[in-house]
Amino acid sequence: MSLALNFIIGVFVSLAVAFAFLKITGFSFWWGVAFLVCFGLLLYISNILLIRHYLKKNVPGVLELDELYDKPKRDEEYLWEKTAGTGVCPKWVSWIGIASYAVFASVIIWIIICLT
Repeated sequence: MSLALNFIIGVFVSLAVAFAFLKITGFSFWWGVAFLVCFGLLLYISNILLIRHYLKKNVPGVLELDELYDKPKRDEEYLWEKTAGTGVCPKWVSWIGIASYAVFASVIIWIIICLT
């Protein structure tokens, strides 16, 4: 499946999970925003920590080198970014990051639903 389709599926699944959370807990509709924001932050932070773990495990020293050098210029990238697509991090770690953005997009949709 394409990345966009998976993103859209992630948005709908996160909305469904938020609706289920509200149905189970009996909270008001605005608690869905708090739930989605917390869930998105959990996924986002997990993604960052997992990427750092796999970089330290599979390419030791790359993060330390990036800390020693200056910030890259406009069209350059960090050294650790050059490992993208090389198999250093498993794909499921990337899917966690994509899911976090889908959850954040669902927050916007949830707020639009609340305001209408």
